[in-house]
Amino acid sequence: MGYQFHNPELDAIRLIQIDRLIREKAIRHLKDSGLRTKLFLNMMPNFLSMIHTGDVLDLKRIHVLNLIEKYDIPPSEVVLEITEDKFDGNIEKLLSIVNVFKDYGFKIAVDDLGVGFSNLERIGYIHPDIMKVDIKIMRESLNRRSFKNVLSAIADMSQKLGSDLLFEGIETEEELHLALSMGANLLQGFYFSRPQVEFQDKKQFNRTLRDTLEKFSGLRFMELLEEFQKGQSVIDSLGEKLEALRHNGKEDLPLVLHLMLSELPTEILSVFACDIFGYQITPTYFRVHPGEEWDSDLTEIGNNYAWRPFFIRHKAKVVQNAAKWTVTEPMYDMDLHKQVVIFTYTLRDNYILVIKMDWEKEGGGLKTEDRRQ
Repeated sequence: MGYQFHNPELDAIRLIQIDRLIREKAIRHLKDSGLRTKLFLNMMPNFLSMIHTGDVLDLKRIHVLNLIEKYDIPPSEVVLEITEDKFDGNIEKLLSIVNVFKDYGFKIAVDDLGVGFSNLERIGYIHPDIMKVDIKIMRESLNRRSFKNVLSAIADMSQKLGSDLLFEGIETEEELHLALSMGANLLQGFYFSRPQVEFQDKKQFNRTLRDTLEKFSGLRFMELLEEFQKGQSVIDSLGEKLEALRHNGKEDLPLVLHLMLSELPTEILSVFACDIFGYQITPTYFRVHPGEEWDSDLTEIGNNYAWRPFFIRHKAKVVQNAAKWTVTEPMYDMDLHKQVVIFTYTLRDNYILVIKMDWEKEGGGLKTEDRRQ
């Protein structure tokens, strides 16, 4: 009957009464089971706002607090999910209630992450202990890169906030591996078990999880190793060629770089040079597809990249580790409609080369144009 709680035509007071009955039944069942396990309870923001209307929060009116005292349940065993719901109440009042829950020791989760448009606002205000990824965004990410990139951003956000990441609706091994690759701490779905009337023994899933984690870690290790080797092959392929550029001054760089284009790997899509302050000092040499003829754009000379994350990170690593090369994580290029990475290379103390490379090209090692011909 969960859908009824989101039906605006139904009487809210009646729904609140039903909500409380279900909540007490769940807590009583946990108490009677004698188990130490996590119990997840939905908390609808609008219901909380309707019940607690005064300027001063009356703790005696907070139903879930009364229940854990009545049944002697440790708050740490209860996770309160702030559900995805259109909230019309006072946000400060809601936050004061959530803070009371946190002070008592409850864990706070944000539900259905990736569904509604208020998710970021909820996360910013609440700073949840657990972020739940909605089943739809997880499944769409298996077939759509844009969804997978959104999912990756959610995973990064959870890590920066210190929140556990819970993937719900997992039914297949492919979905399980996706969740693990995103750093999931908590897993839920039919892959493990259908819903049961009684609480299940957590140990019964140990063997399945152990075998799955061992398989996943082996596959993930090989994927990462392949990525590292791919990046290193670019550096090795370009190393000798770009060393020659280190002996040229600012005036010679455009010509020397232009003459070197035919020797660059076919996967490179654009290249230009900046000074140490981030100002572009050469034309941008580019091509839309790997292996095509090179074109040039002089209008970008003078553009500044000092504020771009890849440029700042490169300068910092050069100073810290005396590194010549840095490379970004794969990112999607909206103009090229493909996954790319950016390599940056310090030519001399005063110049930095910026190289954009197609990161989707299939096949073995990198090929230079003269070898391809």
